[in-house]
Amino acid sequence: MPSPAPAGPVSRRARRPQQGPRAEAKILDAAYELLLDEGLEATTVEAIAARAGVSKVTVYKWWPNRAAVIMSAFLRRSDDLLPYPDDFHLGEVEDRLLRMAASFRGATGAAMAALIAESQSDPEIAQAFRDGYINARRERGVEIVRAAIDNGEIRASDPDVVLDLLYAPLYFRLLVGHRPLEDSAVREHVRLVLAALRAD
Repeated sequence: MPSPAPAGPVSRRARRPQQGPRAEAKILDAAYELLLDEGLEATTVEAIAARAGVSKVTVYKWWPNRAAVIMSAFLRRSDDLLPYPDDFHLGEVEDRLLRMAASFRGATGAAMAALIAESQSDPEIAQAFRDGYINARRERGVEIVRAAIDNGEIRASDPDVVLDLLYAPLYFRLLVGHRPLEDSAVREHVRLVLAALRAD
């Protein structure tokens, strides 16, 4: 019985499915690192491709423009650090907001602030941020709050206003910087909000 032929070099076509996910991850890592290290203005497709060690064509293979790749990179990190809960419990609000504040004090907060600032003058960034982060998360948040109201966990109220009450103070301190985003401030904020939301 003849021995099998020695394996030759893997063809480019055979390598491509394995290289694709790795190249995509490298691009997203490069975009996020550039956003933090150099700022949003410097995070161009050319710079992303150069840091990732790929061509611009490879970047455009997955994303139509600079805004899309930057938002994909941001969402990839923020989904891990700022996950949405499966449901709403008053007893868990403080812990969730404390973890969110800790993320805002680090790289996630710096990236968030940069994206919000840039969105004031860049329509593509603004749309990508609203559609990819704010609206997507808010849609899920409204569902969670409505379920909590239906279950009697919190009093009947406008879910959008409830979300603003919970999260807006953290974004305000992140962006305005008039006061530090300290844990003590978060705990006081939660105490006041829960007093208003309890269904009693």
